Amino acid sequence: MVERINVQVFVFCKAPSFKVLILKRTPNRSGYWQPVCGGVDSGEELIEAALREVVEETGIENIKSIIDLEYTFTYKESKNGVLMHMQDFCFAVEVENIVDIKLSDEHEEYKWCSYSEAKAYLKWEHNLIALKKLMQKV
Repeated sequence: MVERINVQVFVFCKAPSFKVLILKRTPNRSGYWQPVCGGVDSGEELIEAALREVVEETGIENIKSIIDLEYTFTYKESKNGVLMHMQDFCFAVEVENIVDIKLSDEHEEYKWCSYSEAKAYLKWEHNLIALKKLMQKV
């Protein structure tokens, strides 16, 4: 039984060349690189959650389009000391151009990367699969 639903969102732009945004979690949050990620609030639609998380974690409000990457996965992770069954739904949002990011307290750094650069920074299999799905759609 899934106890928590999350969204994972790759922010990208295509001009002048393809770049994707990745965020580095703070050391107390394991310090790894990831796309925008977060939980879906009760009664919230997946797309609403994806857009909200983008604003909360990056400050980006001007979104050109949203893409359902048609990829979901389940896993177990400890949240607040409780092992939970979680399910993530993956999306991407396109922005017109690269912008400066206003990081939340969850992250300490960000990078706009090429596909190959992002692949080198991301360590989780499901992040890499979702990124590949994005590349197949753009």
